[in-house]
Amino acid sequence: MQKENTQIIRISKRGFTLLELLIVIGILAILTTVVAITLNPAQLLAQARDSQRLSDLNSVNSAVGLYVASASTTPAIGAGPTCTAGTTSGFGFGGNEACTTNASTTISGTGWVLVDFRNISSGSPLSKLPLDPVNSATYFYAYKGDTTNLTIELNTKLESNKYTGLMTTDGGSNNSFYEIGSDPGLDL
Repeated sequence: MQKENTQIIRISKRGFTLLELLIVIGILAILTTVVAITLNPAQLLAQARDSQRLSDLNSVNSAVGLYVASASTTPAIGAGPTCTAGTTSGFGFGGNEACTTNASTTISGTGWVLVDFRNISSGSPLSKLPLDPVNSATYFYAYKGDTTNLTIELNTKLESNKYTGLMTTDGGSNNSFYEIGSDPGLDL
């Protein structure tokens, strides 16, 4: 009789019961749901796109500054305004001008930034102009230059909760867009 009890005990220690498996699966499902709600994948993707937008515009702004400071010929900045996506209004600049759509990434002055970066004596810091990660009628890059003062303004719309506050604190004249550039007051 004692041998039979020992064998029964050994058999029951070899695996999990159905109840134990269901409890573990339930706990994992609850943890997965909590993590997904907490992390909010849509917001994380929006933040990643906004980080790319900020990086792109900073790179273009720095490249224009380098161009103006060290161009091998007299600096020439095109007026614009140009936008990288199909929109003609609501692109962040003052006035009633129309925005010309130009999604070209060339650095020869015919892309969406009207500056010929090839005229920088040390060579262009950009191999091509960036495009917005979404590049739609809502999310796009916009450029405008002042040909007399050799200043520029670059605009984009931000989408994530983390970065949208920058649109009101960037020092620009339009709280619906993130504005960066060399124009004082960013009011081109």
